[in-house]
Amino acid sequence: MSESMRKIVRRCFTSAIRVIDRFHIQKLACDAVQEIRIRHRWEAIQEETEARQEAKGLKKKYVPPTFENGDTR
Repeated sequence: MSESMRKIVRRCFTSAIRVIDRFHIQKLACDAVQEIRIRHRWEAIQEETEARQEAKGLKKKYVPPTFENGDTR
């Protein structure tokens, strides 16, 4: 799927047909979802850090908001 490999195949195997298999599509999708998950996690950590600092500045105890199931963001 890379452009460099495409050029090599075109030059060496002139009659070849490019095929993208399901495994690679699933891997690309999974990698993309993982990147989004990591980005959201870092955003949540940053928000919590800012909230902790704000509470510390107001000399209050920080209590993170919890969802109905007991989890925090």
